[in-house]
Amino acid sequence: MNPHALEQVLRRKSIPRGQITLLKELYEREKDEWVSSSELIDRIRWGNEERFPGVLGAFANRINATAEITGNPGSSAFFEREKIDGQTHYRLRSEAREAIEEVQVLLDTFDQHSMSELLEPETEIEAERLESEA
Repeated sequence: MNPHALEQVLRRKSIPRGQITLLKELYEREKDEWVSSSELIDRIRWGNEERFPGVLGAFANRINATAEITGNPGSSAFFEREKIDGQTHYRLRSEAREAIEEVQVLLDTFDQHSMSELLEPETEIEAERLESEA
């Protein structure tokens, strides 16, 4: 997948807290590190398993609705998925890492806010901030 197209996924509209925390958690891991779904759920959804598929689904919709993305790759455009010891694990694709690194306001948000701060209601990165630096 083209990193520029993935960057457009991040810039086209506001990024809500679930997607911010998902991206932060995977971005801050080692480049090739797999993260179990249970660990992601604990870190980004307070252990609420029922909300995690909603975060992934919303992000997949965001990807598929981006004009620069062809087909319907869903979240697989950003994340690799693999079963390890019977549990689904995720890691960020290298192209997705490159795209995130082009969106300074997203990197600044990762650096300036702890995960608990980002989990606060109403947390988001507004579309205007994402577009203004493009």
